[in-house]
Amino acid sequence: MRRTLQPSGVLAVMIASAIALAGCGSDSGDSSNDNASSAGESGSATTAPEPRTTPPTEIPITDPLSAPPEQGKTFYWLQCELPVCATIAEGMKAAVAAAGWKYETQVFKASDPGAGLESALQRNPDAIGITGIPSEAVKPQLADAAKADIPVVTCATPEKPSTTTYGAICGSTTGPDGENLALWAIRDSEGKANIVSVTVPSFPSLATTTNGTKDTAAEYCPDCTTDTLDVTVDDIGTGQVAPKLIAYLQSNPDVNYVLFVFADLANGVPEALKAAGLSDKVKLIGNGATSGQFQGVADGTQAAWGAYPYQYQGFVMMDAALRLTADGKLPDGYEEKIESNPTYIVDSPDAANELAPKFEWPGPANYEEQFEKLWTGG
Repeated sequence: MRRTLQPSGVLAVMIASAIALAGCGSDSGDSSNDNASSAGESGSATTAPEPRTTPPTEIPITDPLSAPPEQGKTFYWLQCELPVCATIAEGMKAAVAAAGWKYETQVFKASDPGAGLESALQRNPDAIGITGIPSEAVKPQLADAAKADIPVVTCATPEKPSTTTYGAICGSTTGPDGENLALWAIRDSEGKANIVSVTVPSFPSLATTTNGTKDTAAEYCPDCTTDTLDVTVDDIGTGQVAPKLIAYLQSNPDVNYVLFVFADLANGVPEALKAAGLSDKVKLIGNGATSGQFQGVADGTQAAWGAYPYQYQGFVMMDAALRLTADGKLPDGYEEKIESNPTYIVDSPDAANELAPKFEWPGPANYEEQFEKLWTGG
């Protein structure tokens, strides 16, 4: 019963995930018409592990810098157009200041990321940061950066770093987040979860979330099902995600959990569910919550959201940039440590209210101080 919706245009915008390449970035409309996956016979709700519902307290990076950062260098941050990238920028700016570097930035057009990277290179910074753009989309610019010995670091790109592409990639997979949300739904439903994941298929890294959900349900819940509802970036901008979801739910009345792979997809959905008389029939869960979703958990209109450390990502990118500019390489095992971000699920009003008044989770407790200790030895 998988349903793929035709995109209304080609707008290559990213959300902590990869945009499609120029010329082939739009969804053709029928590229993924698989049937909904039913879980295998390998387990039940009682055998599913407990999901992570407490916040991590330690950053995964443990190696100190070989020497304190050289002061006065410049980090150039390329910021995407969506609100979540402005949140990442808060952490990026704070990290640059903590390292004693200079911060420069611009908002780039995700439909032409190469132009943004070219502009950054013209400023001749010491390092560049960007999120969600696959290396093939900016291949000539990354080659120029490599020739100029300017490391480019990123997050949310589903590939491996290299000397000629990105020097480091944090959060390249959100598979563990999809797994964690599936475990939560399995246990919450007592093994009767029918989950639809709302996603944007033109962002390749988002498939790691939906695959994590599907595979975990198949492993632990024989009576669970998973499906995807594909929407487009244009649907987000024009407010069409909610009505398309309502239509899907009316055609698939057995679905009892709606999983959003990132927060912007949930905009307007609680209100639309109430108007359609569906509020009591489905629970809203998702990954990468922002203040609206945490407030929804606090007031009971949404059930469970993954707390995604957007500001923390800025510190990870800065950490990688410091190591690459100083040593020309990263420590052994470094990439494995940053492959997925530390996250947890907020699933109760009390847990959500712990994040008030901003209703956000920037990262593990005292993550800034933990990074600064690695940088300065203090």
